Amino acid sequence: MKQLILIKLSNTIQLAHLYEHIFCRHIDSFFYEHNLFPHLDYSLVGRTFYKGVIYINLELYTDSAISLAVQISSLTIKLNKTIISTAASQLLAEKEEPYSSLGYDKVKQALNNLQKQPWQNVDNIELIDIQGVRRKANPFYITEGKPLPARKLTTTILLGTEFVMSHRQLLPLFRQFAWLINTTLQSVLANKYGYYSLTDIYRNKPTVGLSNIFKVADAHDVDVDLADNLATCMEVIKDLRQHNAFTRYMDELSVTSYYNHPYSAPNLERNYEDTLIFIGPKGWQKIATIGNCELLLKHMSIEVKFGRSRRASQSLIN
Repeated sequence: MKQLILIKLSNTIQLAHLYEHIFCRHIDSFFYEHNLFPHLDYSLVGRTFYKGVIYINLELYTDSAISLAVQISSLTIKLNKTIISTAASQLLAEKEEPYSSLGYDKVKQALNNLQKQPWQNVDNIELIDIQGVRRKANPFYITEGKPLPARKLTTTILLGTEFVMSHRQLLPLFRQFAWLINTTLQSVLANKYGYYSLTDIYRNKPTVGLSNIFKVADAHDVDVDLADNLATCMEVIKDLRQHNAFTRYMDELSVTSYYNHPYSAPNLERNYEDTLIFIGPKGWQKIATIGNCELLLKHMSIEVKFGRSRRASQSLIN
């Protein structure tokens, strides 16, 4: 595993936050275009700290991801009204406070200026003290007004109840597959629709499943089409299968070692808490097979829920 940490400074805090969301979107898209997926190949965290410190933390798990990482700091973000408004919707959902701006052209120009500023690799930094940095007028800012509580959209990856009763030994493998799908959906749905991923919940009752709750901005231009959301989810799962993500993940699980490869090994405690099954490397070697992969996907489904409305697939294999 390798870790890449990049830093960029801005004295316009909310603009920095907007830029952070846009840049993270481009990292996710960059890896997706190369058939690399979160949880399996990499993990991405973006944050904007007080006084406008933009912080990108990228963990790289596979050789393919590591080889592409050298290009990350030089990625050029694409800026148009759709990308900027989608990122703004994410911020509105995250903060639940009204935003305003000095207009699209000024926001785009300020983002372009921030893009021209080079990223600093943390390994090359001696010391940064931002105590004396003075804030400047922001073309994108939080304004006065009533809070705008976000709405909630939930995606849930489910495993058939009857199948669970007869195949409990496959629950750890389902859990890992569900996390792989879930983390990919988090980035794709957020980047496409402007949602903000809030939390994950694994449950055993009344059905076995892994849910992700998204916050959806309370704004007139943010709509939720569940049929379109479900279609996007199914397209993501199709891409995961087509580009052998599940197969690659099984190959990784089958060589699990908590001594030799602790960073890539499944979390023993979390797995036990979720499934009530304690599984070691020999167990992963036994269950991580092509046959079990297809069997699970056949009995897995996905549901999207918004308010009282919901849509669900019959299976993850068409």
